[in-house]
Amino acid sequence: MTVPKVELVVLGLLAEEPMHGYDLLERFRERSMGFWVEIGKASVYQALARLERTGRVVGRDRDGIAGPDRRVFRITRTGRARLDAGLIERFGDLAPYEAESSTALGFAHLLSAGRAREAADARERSIADLLDAVRTERTRVSSDRGVGRAVANALLDRQEALAKAELAWLKGFRTSLSKLRR
Repeated sequence: MTVPKVELVVLGLLAEEPMHGYDLLERFRERSMGFWVEIGKASVYQALARLERTGRVVGRDRDGIAGPDRRVFRITRTGRARLDAGLIERFGDLAPYEAESSTALGFAHLLSAGRAREAADARERSIADLLDAVRTERTRVSSDRGVGRAVANALLDRQEALAKAELAWLKGFRTSLSKLRR
């Protein structure tokens, strides 16, 4: 049974330390996790409720000192077992590198030559923007020496390598598209 990615993120962060939903979202941001996994804010709170119902996390209401009362969650043994199973399962997953742009690229041959060039140019700009965002993120978090930062930096390295590989691939793809048009 596949563990939903939002549950893996929530359980993984709670395995490091107990926290409330807002702290989870902040830790997600601090770790630059949005560069390699997409989850919605609302889905984090839904996952917390679901994980609590199933006994994978337990929550305790805490009085807010400088703000509202908060429900602080901690992972349970069954939650840790689910996290371990989900991580091992995903390490071995045979899954394609998928991006929203892949669908459009797969049908680029249906565009006119001019529109196909425009589309390839737009993809190239998007990749350049991603590389800029990764560089900006590295600068933003450069002073962070917290737990998990080394792994977060390694995943930023991965994003950068994938983006550079796509730029190189895009060059060949442009040539392939122009040959199809002849």
